[in-house]
Amino acid sequence: MSSALAFYDHICWGTNAAVHDILGRAASIAAERYGVGDPVSQLLACELAEYWGGKVVNLSEADLPVDQLFEVLTAAREQACASDEFTTMGRSWLTDAMATFCKEVETATKPPRRTVPK
Repeated sequence: MSSALAFYDHICWGTNAAVHDILGRAASIAAERYGVGDPVSQLLACELAEYWGGKVVNLSEADLPVDQLFEVLTAAREQACASDEFTTMGRSWLTDAMATFCKEVETATKPPRRTVPK
């Protein structure tokens, strides 16, 4: 069975174990960096506590500091890549699908480019 991380219209499917691992790492990193009362920390801790296999973890909240979410997800992915806890397939997921998902979250933190008509 698979689970996913979702951020608005972006979704990253992975195994239950991989998604749970990233969610746990991200929750821990967020609490360390921003404190347990921070909105990102609270969302991740809540999602981790309520996690079940097959869940699509919704990380889309209107008042969430997206730049912090990006930083935490990226740090969790990098930490997981540096560990020996993932199989070859799992490391491939981290460097492909999860890296793409982090980039999609990062893109949401940047204002859209405006073109000026000539």
